Amino acid sequence: MRTTLDIDRNLLETAVAVLGARSKKQAIETALRESIAQRRRQELLNALGTIDLDLTVEQLHRDRAAE
Repeated sequence: MRTTLDIDRNLLETAVAVLGARSKKQAIETALRESIAQRRRQELLNALGTIDLDLTVEQLHRDRAAE
């Protein structure tokens, strides 16, 4: 799909370099995919919540060694 966007030149050039993209299009698509994946991971973590573990580092090491 063709879309015209006004994107900061330095931002786009940095994205191309950091992402190792071969083109501006590839950089934008990669950035969008990574952003969506990160957001979905965060939403999943938020939905799962947290578990309080009452373990010391020593107990954790001992339990891992027992496996």
